[in-house]
Amino acid sequence: MKKLIFFTLLFSLFWVGNHAFAQFGEPEVQEKEVPRNLYDEGYRTGFGFNFSLNDFGVGAGGQFRFGLNSYTEALITLKMTGLKDPTEQTFIDYTFGFKTVPEKYQRVMAVPLYIGLKKRFFADEISDNFRVYSSLSAGPTFAVSYAYFNDVTENGFRENDTGIYGRSERVNDVFSGWGDSETHWGFGGEFVIGVDFGEKFANLSSVQFGYTMNYFSDGIQVLEPCQPDLSRINQQPVNPCGFSDINAVPVLLGDGSVGQAPLEKANDPRKYFGTAQITFIFGWMW
Repeated sequence: MKKLIFFTLLFSLFWVGNHAFAQFGEPEVQEKEVPRNLYDEGYRTGFGFNFSLNDFGVGAGGQFRFGLNSYTEALITLKMTGLKDPTEQTFIDYTFGFKTVPEKYQRVMAVPLYIGLKKRFFADEISDNFRVYSSLSAGPTFAVSYAYFNDVTENGFRENDTGIYGRSERVNDVFSGWGDSETHWGFGGEFVIGVDFGEKFANLSSVQFGYTMNYFSDGIQVLEPCQPDLSRINQQPVNPCGFSDINAVPVLLGDGSVGQAPLEKANDPRKYFGTAQITFIFGWMW
């Protein structure tokens, strides 16, 4: 009887110990989930409309995407955007609502065509509905510059005060001034970091932050090329800033007579245009 009790207790202790070990032992190893990607699920081509905001204003266009492998895509981006001199300041007449930019000479519209590569990162660490990527693109840029104001005297300077110049040359709206337009060819590019959202790969929804730039070797005359020196009335101009037959601006003097203010070089053509940018892309994949 004693032996039976001994073996019963021994068996009970063994069973309890084994059960406790099973509870506090290491859990079973689970296999890591393989990240999903567009390429392996058959989404090799995409198109989206892009809308961008930067220091120059707004831009809009389209973007094609072509899958190269599981996490790499080729990009073709075409858009239209404005270009400005970074020193420009806009002033508003709150009485009549007019906007004016001092020293502005030409508006510039650019149409860059960028070709680049897009690479997804952290696919194993971040959920598939928040796909982080980076891209680098470059390509040619076509630009058109046109007159910001109606330069009646054709002296490269806006006479905007009737009390000084006897006239005020009218600022063109965005649809006017094309008769004095010029075309330019340059080169540009952009670097971005962005995120593709959503678990449904057929829908394209992205937001990206980056830097975009354009370079024109001959430059674009965005600001007035010359300005009158009102401190040197009736003196000979030192630098007529490229206008061979126009060297001075008529000004009204205090005694009612008319004097001549010599023109001086004011602003050089701008070659480089760069700005930070945020872009939203909406479209679809197939």
